[in-house]
Amino acid sequence: MPASRTVSPTRRQARLNAAFLLVAMAPVFAAVYLAGKRVGAVQELMAASPSNAPKIALVKKQPCATGWCETLWIGNTRSDVVKVAELTPGSEHCDEIAWASDGYRVGFVINGYQFRIFDGMSRTAINQVNLIDPDGTPTSRIVRGVTFSQNGAAVTFDECPRGRSGCRSGLVAVR
Repeated sequence: MPASRTVSPTRRQARLNAAFLLVAMAPVFAAVYLAGKRVGAVQELMAASPSNAPKIALVKKQPCATGWCETLWIGNTRSDVVKVAELTPGSEHCDEIAWASDGYRVGFVINGYQFRIFDGMSRTAINQVNLIDPDGTPTSRIVRGVTFSQNGAAVTFDECPRGRSGCRSGLVAVR
């Protein structure tokens, strides 16, 4: 005859209560875990460095009061980057980073058409120009492949229709 024992009703009730509590608290634990992940979630969206200088520019995304916010950063290394701009949540995003080869200037393409230029040494804003005229939100054309001239006074780029082929080249003075 197999060995069996009787379990008292109070012990059985205690096990049921513990199991019920564990099942009931699982959604709370999951919500707290996900909220903690979201609060500390800083993501690096893109990074670029000039060809002839030890510099780096970054675009980071992190949670903010209205959703996700993008910020622009410039530095000599990832460990000493400084935030130089915060984009307007929901209406601005960075599409591309372009450096002058000597690291003196860096530009960020915002919303596919606007170019924000910063000094790579002092990390201050220099200029903001529209490389193409925006024709709506989002624009039907976008800027790609931005390259600074040798002296940093102008940029070349490709102006492309959004979602199809047929790019044409452009040149804009940025000084």
